[in-house]
Amino acid sequence: MSRTELTALVDRSSTEERLFLAAYLRHVSTQDDPGLHAELAGAHREIEGGKKIGLRQLKRLHQTLAKTGL
Repeated sequence: MSRTELTALVDRSSTEERLFLAAYLRHVSTQDDPGLHAELAGAHREIEGGKKIGLRQLKRLHQTLAKTGL
């Protein structure tokens, strides 16, 4: 599909479809982000190791995920 065809398809889409597409594109653009993966893996290791995560760190992680659409 060409860029012109894709643009026309989006232009014909409903608001709900566009919101879904925007969220999906954010997801796709971040799924291979090594920095995000490293941060999530580090937090997971800490939790698995019994270390609690403080509210400040949890809020920061949440903000990071929210910015990326997750």
